[in-house]
Amino acid sequence: MIDKKTHRLIRKEIYIVAVLFFGLFIAMIIYYCNYLENDSKDFIYNAYNSRFSVFSDDVVRGNIYTADGKVIAKTVYDKDDNEVRTYPDERLFCHAVGYVGQGMAGLEAQYSFDLLKSNIPLEDQINNNLSGNKSPGDSLYTTFDYDTQMAAFEGLGMFDGAVIAIEPDTGRIVAMVSKPDYDPNTISKYWDDITDSTKNKSSLLNRATLGAYPPGSTFKIVTTIAFLRANDGDDTFSYNCNGKYDVDDYTIHCSGNKKHGKEDLLKAFSNSCNSAYAYIGMELDRDKYIGTTEDLLFNKELPTLLESTKKSSFKIDSSTKDSIVAQTAIGQGNTTVSPLHMCMIASAIANDGVLMEPYLADKLVSADGQLVSQTEPVEYGQLVSKEESKLLQSYMAAVVEEGTAEKVDFGDELTVYGKTGTAEYTENKNITHSWFVGYAVDDNGNKLAIAVIMESAGYGSKYAAPLAAKVFEAYFQ
Repeated sequence: MIDKKTHRLIRKEIYIVAVLFFGLFIAMIIYYCNYLENDSKDFIYNAYNSRFSVFSDDVVRGNIYTADGKVIAKTVYDKDDNEVRTYPDERLFCHAVGYVGQGMAGLEAQYSFDLLKSNIPLEDQINNNLSGNKSPGDSLYTTFDYDTQMAAFEGLGMFDGAVIAIEPDTGRIVAMVSKPDYDPNTISKYWDDITDSTKNKSSLLNRATLGAYPPGSTFKIVTTIAFLRANDGDDTFSYNCNGKYDVDDYTIHCSGNKKHGKEDLLKAFSNSCNSAYAYIGMELDRDKYIGTTEDLLFNKELPTLLESTKKSSFKIDSSTKDSIVAQTAIGQGNTTVSPLHMCMIASAIANDGVLMEPYLADKLVSADGQLVSQTEPVEYGQLVSKEESKLLQSYMAAVVEEGTAEKVDFGDELTVYGKTGTAEYTENKNITHSWFVGYAVDDNGNKLAIAVIMESAGYGSKYAAPLAAKVFEAYFQ
């Protein structure tokens, strides 16, 4: 017979075990709910999910279109009646649309589950199944404008780099080009060569979203915002530029060693004066400078509906050498940024400070023309204040009208706002990346923001700015 002490000990042990199992049960419920809410799509849309082969037994993968209705990915049949995924424009949309073969990438991967679903009437699906035919999958319409994409692609030419263009008031990406590129039609045939780092310069990498570049003088947009916040929005400033700025044992030169003379902030910005901005960087409180860059999404995940993006990096602290801080203020130092991020900053400035989250997939449509789903624009919020954006708009207009970006001035046809950049990335300061960041507005108030990076091209005013002009022309024509 069990005495009372033993009985109490057994009850206590049973209670502990029951609580433990109850805790495990609650933890499983929490994990399952989190999986459904946050992680299930990652599994469902994984390019190597074997369930896709089951879907493809009953459904022909849907097409992918531009916003203006041009097919850019479709399924055809070869001479042996096998399904083959083809890309009519070959390299033109390769990084954004991706490929099927050797796994999947791009929109093909992100929306694979949707492209292998058929939302034609159930009766038609049943009839197809009974007759041994596949049902047509839903089609994906992107936000791409075909002519704008072509202008960006052709304008980049033989240069490596990227172009991305976004509608500021919606976040719709109308063009996204990255080079070096590849032909998704032959991805399986040349896979070994494409993935061989000794033969290939990362042509699978989408430089528009995953590139990490020194921003050069385009970063003066960020430093200007930091200056305004340090001075409660007042842009009063005076500096006498003699063509160089000495800090520690390092000398920062203005482009061509040009002496700009006496400048206010507007003149320093439109002249892209390195000396003035190095001086500003040295005067800024470092903690507040860091805070401004983080407000502008440096060192953070970018708010976007795109599948994969690169964090931009801003690295200074109390121990950073003054010479590095001065270089950082003009877009050199250890700062890196993606073209997408710079385009988002320009987009927010164009939209009175409000950032819309960029996206590529506009809608899904069934084979019989019925709307399955539509992407609604998502507002991230006020990236910069309305007052800051208005001031930056006037500064960026001056760059085009009388500064370093005169090659994107369309006169009365379009109003263009911008900032050029020439970014050093090696010890040889004669080899530089070419940048342009900005936006254009037509007479009806339509806007397009853009970021252009041309690797090893030279001055932003000479190469990236004219390319931006070609993209604006194609979009607004």
